Amino acid sequence: MKHMKNINQIGRCLRLKRAMLLTSFGCASIITSALAQPLYSVTDLGTLPGTVASSATSLNDHGDIVGSCSSGGSFNGVGFVWRNGVMISTGKLPKGNYSGATAINLSGVVVGDGDIGDFRPQAWVKTSSGLIELSPNSGNSHAISINNNGAIGGDYSKGLSGSMSSWKAAIWTPDPKDPRKYRATDLPIIVGPDPTFTGTGVFLTAFNQSGQAAGYADNEVIGQHACFWNNDATHSIVDLGPFPGDWSSIGWGMNDLGQVAGESHPSFSSRPVVWNNDASHTAIELPLLPGDNYGMASRINSLGQILGSSAASEPGTWNVGPARLVLWRDGGVFELQTVVDPVTGAGWTITSFSAINNLGQIVGAGVHNGQSRAFLMTPLP
Repeated sequence: MKHMKNINQIGRCLRLKRAMLLTSFGCASIITSALAQPLYSVTDLGTLPGTVASSATSLNDHGDIVGSCSSGGSFNGVGFVWRNGVMISTGKLPKGNYSGATAINLSGVVVGDGDIGDFRPQAWVKTSSGLIELSPNSGNSHAISINNNGAIGGDYSKGLSGSMSSWKAAIWTPDPKDPRKYRATDLPIIVGPDPTFTGTGVFLTAFNQSGQAAGYADNEVIGQHACFWNNDATHSIVDLGPFPGDWSSIGWGMNDLGQVAGESHPSFSSRPVVWNNDASHTAIELPLLPGDNYGMASRINSLGQILGSSAASEPGTWNVGPARLVLWRDGGVFELQTVVDPVTGAGWTITSFSAINNLGQIVGAGVHNGQSRAFLMTPLP
């Protein structure tokens, strides 16, 4: 009942937040010092037996978390599900060297990637009978997200050439004739004048509850642009384009309202951008930390809270200083490390984030008392 109450509260807020996001970040001259400093408690998710490090990749609105644990070294990790303080293994594909869980829906269905003995990643979904490959005949495949209807968004390649044209953005759905199999629907691309150009292709980076998707598209005319797929019958693609005056862009994350977070590139730089969910997909530039001029946005929830990075660069060069992880919320931008509760966050250095859910909870990886650990950050009242 507690989870249902929280989800109902989210539903009542979405219409208000939809209208507020444009006005909240429409002006880059926000003075963050005038805003109340938010605080987040931090939970160490621990590790699976026999492993020494963990990182979290996603979570649902119940607070169930997925990620991977490793015993040190490369390509030996195993996926996990963390629920109510208990971490369990997802297992690996047959003959697999490694696995990692990438997303979980409200029903607890988990998707991820792992190999079958050759170290090449293959997307999988966890069922009662074990892990099932989503695209068994592909060169590589990646499961990005699963919505509450069981549809899975991701990418797969038809070969090992590595060219953009060999990759497909796809939505997998259960095969009604055989629940042990999934059917892939390839998403449209943006074709330039030369349909044989090997640089033409798309990558899906985000997928939401409405069946909309976001990512980026390449061809010989546009170069690289953020893109958006509608949830209509043809999954029609929209070129989001760069921020006015810029030359390229990438979409990294999206929320259930259809707003896309990403980056847009002026000459020798990057700016954090949200493409709104109006008919024109209006691009909104987000403010950076004081003194910074380089950044990106990569995750956004339906409350309009956004995760990204902020840095200082030398104008006219690619010399970019160390990036700081940031959180945009309540009309301001905050360095993520500074919002950590000093009590529960003692001994923590936050090194990366992976997702933010519609309750405002954040997961990622950090160092806790010298150990590499997955974390859950929960907003305090």
